[in-house]
Amino acid sequence: MQDIIDKLKSRELRPVLIVSSVFLLYIALTSPLVVNFFSPDGIAEINGKTYTIRDVESENPKLARKYHSENGDRLYRLLSEFASKKVIAMAAKERNVSEKELMEPAVEEPTAQEMKDVYNQFKDTPALKGKSFEQVKADIQNHLISQKKEEARNSLFAQLRNQYNISVKVREKDFPPVRDTTIAAGNNPSLGPENAKVTVIEFSDFECPYCKRSQDVNSQLRAKYKDQIRWVFRDYPLSFHPNAMFAHIAANCSAPQGKYWEFFNVLFENSGNLSKERVLDLARNNGLEMKAFSQCVNDASVRKEVEADLAEGEKYGVGGTPAFFINGIMVEGAQPIEAFTKIIDQELKN
Repeated sequence: MQDIIDKLKSRELRPVLIVSSVFLLYIALTSPLVVNFFSPDGIAEINGKTYTIRDVESENPKLARKYHSENGDRLYRLLSEFASKKVIAMAAKERNVSEKELMEPAVEEPTAQEMKDVYNQFKDTPALKGKSFEQVKADIQNHLISQKKEEARNSLFAQLRNQYNISVKVREKDFPPVRDTTIAAGNNPSLGPENAKVTVIEFSDFECPYCKRSQDVNSQLRAKYKDQIRWVFRDYPLSFHPNAMFAHIAANCSAPQGKYWEFFNVLFENSGNLSKERVLDLARNNGLEMKAFSQCVNDASVRKEVEADLAEGEKYGVGGTPAFFINGIMVEGAQPIEAFTKIIDQELKN
C-alpha cells in the first residue's frame, strides 16, 4: 500500500520538478542579460566609492548633457550611413548597375573658361604663384571633375532620400536643457533687436568647414524668426587653422566701414582660401577703403578683442566650432535646423 502511495506522490511532484527545472534553467540563461541590463556601462571609483552616469546627471548636468548629446549624434550618423548604404544597394539593383558605377556618375568635362576662372581666382595663392595656366591646367581639370562628381553624388543622394522616404530619428534622452545665464553678447556684431526674447550667440571660425556648412541653417533661422531673435557673432579662430586669426581680425576691421555682415558672408564663401593676401584682395574687391582697413588690421587692440572672445568661449565650455548658445542653452556643431527650432520655439513660449 505504501508503495502505491509513494508512486502517486512521485507522479504529483514530477510536473512541479519539471517546472522548477525549467525556471532554474531560464534564470541561468537570462541572468547575464539581467545583470548587464542593470549594470552601468562605465564607472568611476574614488576612494572605493563607485560613481555612474546617474551621479554625473545629478551632480554635473552640463557634462551629462554633453555625453548624451554626443552619443545621440554618433547614433544619428551611424544610422544615416547605414541607411545611405542600404538605398545605394537598392538603387543599384533596380537600375541594374553596380554600386561603384552608381556612385561614379558621368559628368561633363570642364570648359576652358571654367578652368581659366579657377586659375585667375587662385593664381596668387602659394600653391599656384609663379606657375602658368598650362603648367597647372591638368590639376585644375582633375579638381573640377572631382568637384562635379561630388555635386552629382550629392544630387543623387537627395533624389534617393525622397525616392525611398529616408527618415533618421534618434530618441532624445529625457534630460532638461542646461542653461548658463552668464553667457554674454558683449559688444559684438549682431542682427535683430536687442530686446528680442531669444538671443543666439554663435562662436565660429571662418576657416572651419563645419562653420561654413552651418551658415545655411543660420540664415534659415534668421529668415524664419525675423525680429523674434537676435543673432550675435563671436570670434573663435581655432589655433590649428593658420589663417583664421587674420580673417577674424579683418572681419572686425570691416565693421567701422559698415560692411561687417557683407564681408562676413564673403569670408565664409571663401573659407579654405583665406591666406592674408587673399583676405586683403577680398577686402579690396568688396569696396573697403584700404588705407583705414590696413591700419586697423595692424592695430594690436583688434587682435586683443578676438583673443578676448576666445578666452570667454573657453570659459563657457566651447570645445570646438561652431558652438551656439540660445538664451544660454548650448547647441554644439553644425546641427540640422530642428535642433535649433525646438529650443527657440520653447523659449518663445516661456
